Amino acid sequence: MIDIDNQIEEAKKEATLLKEYAQHLEKASVSNDVRYKSLILDENMKMWIEIDSYLKNKNNLLPVDIKNNLDKLSKYVEMVSVCRGVDMKEETYKTLANINNQIAEGLLESVNINIAQQEAYYIAKNGLDLVEAYKSKNKELLVEVLDNNQKMWLMIKTLMKEGKTHLPEGIRNNLIKLADYVSVNTIKLGQNLDAIDEKLLDSFVTINKHISEGLIGHR
Repeated sequence: MIDIDNQIEEAKKEATLLKEYAQHLEKASVSNDVRYKSLILDENMKMWIEIDSYLKNKNNLLPVDIKNNLDKLSKYVEMVSVCRGVDMKEETYKTLANINNQIAEGLLESVNINIAQQEAYYIAKNGLDLVEAYKSKNKELLVEVLDNNQKMWLMIKTLMKEGKTHLPEGIRNNLIKLADYVSVNTIKLGQNLDAIDEKLLDSFVTINKHISEGLIGHR
């Protein structure tokens, strides 16, 4: 599964920086300290250049349209900061501050939505892989896919227990129970590959399908 912790922590870090510089830009808008204003504009611009670099990382989970919008904003911030400098109007400083605040608020939500979408895809794919592996009559492949599915569910169980999700407590508890069900019954299936319990295997596929759909619904 995807590295949820790193993605969320990265988004939190960027959101915190955006808000911090928004506050500084608000202060700079009414300040007479040229050095302070120059420093804040420079640091804010550097931060946006770093964000632009982050957007070019293929591993980040922001949707393409969000990436494109942020890229445009990054170029706007750079252009305004360089061309207008410390002499820009008070309202322009505040515009830059508003951009920071608005992006900070939406950044983490966008990452969480895309994480849910990718997790849903991964869970659904494991279900389809189970079907294909069973149809192939390839025992080694079936064992591999069953193992992958079990590992995925053990990871889901860990995430639910550690509270690294915005899902309601009731749903987290249900996912933990499903993870236990998959774990116990994967062992049962593995013990008799010559006479696979099709109903049990189908239950895995059904569980994955429903949870995949539910993840999107509760993003």
